[in-house]
Amino acid sequence: MEHMPIESTPVLVVGGSLVGLSAAVFLASHELPVVLIERHVDSAAHPRAIGYTTRTLELFRAVGITLPDAANDGPPRRARVESLAGRWLEEFPWTPPPRRPEVDYSPAKATAIAQDRLEPILRNRAGELNVDLRLGTELVSLSQDNGGVTAMVRRREHGTHAVIRASYVIAADGATSPIREALGIARSGRGLLSVQTSILFRAPLERYLARGVMQFEISRPGFDAFLTTYGDGRWVLMLPDEVDRSEQEQRALIRTAVGDPNLPVELITTGRWELAARIADSFGDRRVFLAGDAAHQLPPNRGGYGANTGIEDAHNLAWKLAAVLAGHSRTDLLDTYDAERRPVAWLRHDQIFARADYRAHLTAENSAVEILDDVAVELGHRYQSSALPIQDGLQLARRPDEWCGQPGTRAPHLPITVCGEDRSTLDLFHRGWVVLTLDDAWRDASANAARNTAITVEVVVIGADGVRVDSGRLATAYGLGPTGATLVRPDGYVAWRCADAPADRAAALATALHVAAKSTRTPRRSQLDDLEAIKALTARYSDAVNHGYGDKCCDLQALSEVFAPDAIFFGADGDTPVRGRAAILAEVPKATAPVTFAMHAYLNPIVTLTGDTADATWLLWVASVHDDQPGIAFLGARLTYIHDGRRWQIHTVRTQPGFRLPAPT
Repeated sequence: MEHMPIESTPVLVVGGSLVGLSAAVFLASHELPVVLIERHVDSAAHPRAIGYTTRTLELFRAVGITLPDAANDGPPRRARVESLAGRWLEEFPWTPPPRRPEVDYSPAKATAIAQDRLEPILRNRAGELNVDLRLGTELVSLSQDNGGVTAMVRRREHGTHAVIRASYVIAADGATSPIREALGIARSGRGLLSVQTSILFRAPLERYLARGVMQFEISRPGFDAFLTTYGDGRWVLMLPDEVDRSEQEQRALIRTAVGDPNLPVELITTGRWELAARIADSFGDRRVFLAGDAAHQLPPNRGGYGANTGIEDAHNLAWKLAAVLAGHSRTDLLDTYDAERRPVAWLRHDQIFARADYRAHLTAENSAVEILDDVAVELGHRYQSSALPIQDGLQLARRPDEWCGQPGTRAPHLPITVCGEDRSTLDLFHRGWVVLTLDDAWRDASANAARNTAITVEVVVIGADGVRVDSGRLATAYGLGPTGATLVRPDGYVAWRCADAPADRAAALATALHVAAKSTRTPRRSQLDDLEAIKALTARYSDAVNHGYGDKCCDLQALSEVFAPDAIFFGADGDTPVRGRAAILAEVPKATAPVTFAMHAYLNPIVTLTGDTADATWLLWVASVHDDQPGIAFLGARLTYIHDGRRWQIHTVRTQPGFRLPAPT
């Protein structure tokens, strides 16, 4: 290994199925270089997932992926039958009927597409975004240190090895996740429910779909199974056992489930998998993060809580990694991934076992769980983390129309027009940080806050910028008054909101950005704070110099802290510059040593602040003894200052002529 060349990448994604591919696409959409390794060269023959939620379609839409519309709205219908051709016993809903009339929550609509049809679409988009896809490549070993993660990988076809050094790793390596196991992360939840055998096949069964039912629980004496379609001519029969069967036995079981002994059947493949519910006790360890089934193994369900939850994981993590790697955010922003996503996994875990599809596993604990509307689980959960304001007493999930733009909730969809084109408010987000407001005064405030935090902020003023929306609906959906503003994160979630303008817009927004983005810059709350900091800095400079007269030595440590690295100091003649902090530290003691005594004070400043720079004119009072002659001088002084993201420092010092008075006798 030590003789192998080491490649480097900001992020390595391990696993190239739905979640891994989605993670790579989301990361690349933030212009972040990504390497993805996948041990297989193509999608699995068994399609597995099929249903994709409105939220997933929103996320794909934001990165240029469009999927075909579903034939039916809502979760697939399910019936319990003796066989497809036999007696139909009952149909039961996935979730109770909505308690309110349906609302248009999104410009996107849920859809159904087999996983092996979706993955090529994701691979194609990843290629367009220059993701380094390495199919047929498996992980051999992984180790991490304070500076990054080292992975040894192997090309399976040739057996050749390579070493990849990554800043971070996303483990999307499935329910059995070797990476999770190596990290020693345990799992909790309902655990293993059963082992299932599945038979994928083609057969002419379209006539049984005429009633709109897509899923069938086969229930008859001595035979229990589950049968569903992928909507493309393929069907899958699932059996609650681990029995190996011949092709003849497989066809016989399919015909029994259908109730047609002469049904022509084309077998495609078989599979064996665990029906289980397990959630990792942590979604990451230092520089390695779990996503998808590696983080939460959820049993198949009509809410689509498995693959879709993983795709949402990847989206939540991608913008945070991009912000940290760009140097805009501190690494503790990454801690919010676990804080925000793990409760969502548990919410969906509990919702699965509270519903009729898993009534066989119903317990007293499950029966106490309130069954939420699908749209509440999918679009209405509320994040809680250190990047969001504390809001006690609010539920974890509600229908989106029951929220009104609270921080931690998904920014609501409203129909808008942009330059005459019909769009959605969601189209305004997912590119970066956005301030949404009706008040144009937030433009300057946002510009100042952006300079303060080094976080780029886009301002969208409804009614300007060609954006039109019903202001009454906006006020209701986002909880905004005429002068208020909402700060929306790059993932489309509300980070902060003020219904009405605060006294200092820029300071309030800068504080919100520091919290929400974990800005690497130290917060500067207002111009008043900056002015006080500049006055204190100048007093410290004066005090450091005052220590240096006669046989005393200047406070060089203080001087090294008050001057910027590229500072300029003009000598007594006003024309000879000393450039650079090191040169100034050498020059000032030489200039003060011949003077027996002096005391400086900078008075009556006139300060002009412009973002990260300031220009100040001071009255410089000097009491001194020079050549045994005491006296008092009043001089002019002009100092400039810069802010390096953490503190103010002096950039230029120039003393200007004044007048000298003899000491009183």
